[in-house]
Amino acid sequence: MKLNKYILSAAIAGMGLGVSSCGTEWLEITNNTQEPVEDYYTKESNIQQAIVAAYDPLHWFDYANNYCGINIYPEVIADQCFPGGGDVNDMNQWKTVFNFNTTPTIVLSTNYSNAYSGVKRCNDAIYYMYEYWKPATATELANRTYYEAQALALRAFFYNYLWHWWGNIAYYTTNLGGDYLAPQYTADEVYEFIMDDLEKVIEMNVLPEKCEGSELGRVTKHFVYMLYTEVVMYQNDQSRKQTALKYMEEIINSGKYQLMSDFAAIWDVTGEWCSESIFEINYSDYLASRNWSWGGTAGGTVVPCMILPRGYDSSDGIHDNTGWGFGTVRQSTYDSYEPNDTRRDASIWQPAPGSYKEGYQDTGLFLAKYAGKIGGNSGQIADAVLNYNNNLRLYRYSEALLNAAELGSPNAQTYLDMVRSRAGLASVPATLDNIIQERALEFLGEGKRYWDLIRTGLAKDYLVEDTDIVDGRTGHYTDNKKYLPFPQDEIDKCRGTLKQNDQYFQ
Repeated sequence: MKLNKYILSAAIAGMGLGVSSCGTEWLEITNNTQEPVEDYYTKESNIQQAIVAAYDPLHWFDYANNYCGINIYPEVIADQCFPGGGDVNDMNQWKTVFNFNTTPTIVLSTNYSNAYSGVKRCNDAIYYMYEYWKPATATELANRTYYEAQALALRAFFYNYLWHWWGNIAYYTTNLGGDYLAPQYTADEVYEFIMDDLEKVIEMNVLPEKCEGSELGRVTKHFVYMLYTEVVMYQNDQSRKQTALKYMEEIINSGKYQLMSDFAAIWDVTGEWCSESIFEINYSDYLASRNWSWGGTAGGTVVPCMILPRGYDSSDGIHDNTGWGFGTVRQSTYDSYEPNDTRRDASIWQPAPGSYKEGYQDTGLFLAKYAGKIGGNSGQIADAVLNYNNNLRLYRYSEALLNAAELGSPNAQTYLDMVRSRAGLASVPATLDNIIQERALEFLGEGKRYWDLIRTGLAKDYLVEDTDIVDGRTGHYTDNKKYLPFPQDEIDKCRGTLKQNDQYFQ
């Protein structure tokens, strides 16, 4: 049971759940029991609440009707795992995207609205701190700059998520009013908007390099550097790659991180915020109240339940018996590891034959890093399978090393060797192909591979019809599939001002 909740998703009373990109109808209500917004946000303590509320949607993506966790969803549509589940219809929205034949009515609608909820909360916080709060001291002025930097970094993160999946999104920095319609931009324009926010935060230079203690989970300078580099590499922006490399080298040379000698230990609860953790999204089972009625409340994560095998008998005394059988690992993925690679068995789990019920796309191999452990949700007070205490390791030091190597650091060979040596492997030349392959081995189960294949142009070669199993992928990736269709209900709300990504259907 994890007692320290840090910045964990405090559901703030009075904070709206957010709006998506376009129209909705509103009911005018007069509240005679609470302070008006213009009075409430005159206090610094309440501005702090608005900032905490802006972090909250980070925790939502793994739940609701899409169950599309930031790590697990890209993993099951890449080339190392299958969607799995109980049968062909279990999480059908996963399988349609996996087969590259989804439609506007079976797409990631909840993830879309979750990300825009995050955008709204960030915009709210910035508006409140400048419109209603009047700092009276130099310290308060400095604090406002710190709060703004956090909100800008988080907004860039939420927009980055939307941009990755949909590209040509509606973008706004002042929350919508009137007809609640926002302009839609091209993916390249959205990229520049995201970079504007990130570059502003970096120029402000008020975020700490790394947080400690009760501040763990707040965005940091090094979080922003990692996000900046991720966005630049995905855009293949040659004009900013040297800057991204400079930021990676700054992280590497900061002396604040080192690779854990035991790769498997990273994924234990005791490995959270370890020496190689740059940023994690905190989940906790301590008094966790996430429930089937509302998964956005504070608590744990459902991913550990999702990736456990179905009906497992817990015969190993380690893994729980609550699994849904999603994210089964391909045999070809297991075989891609060298036998002495210590990451293989830390990343892939093989339960004993006959110890579980075979589901759809069963391979006998399951994701290990976030698999639910016995007692991993013992502190929860609501629905157990939704409240495992596994933090999501979003950015690790090994990624900074491999980013720097890929971006052309003079120390590329050293950085690649460091990652491989930790895994018990000999050196290989620091070519682009070897670095991309190393990322596949290092980050299995962490949601990196799908984006790597797209940004490097390899998706059309790897995301193809399957020969691994009978129930494998039936379609293949083409460049017009890069951006998903917008959810139809969002198109409808926007009354035609949000144009569909029609190229997906060509």
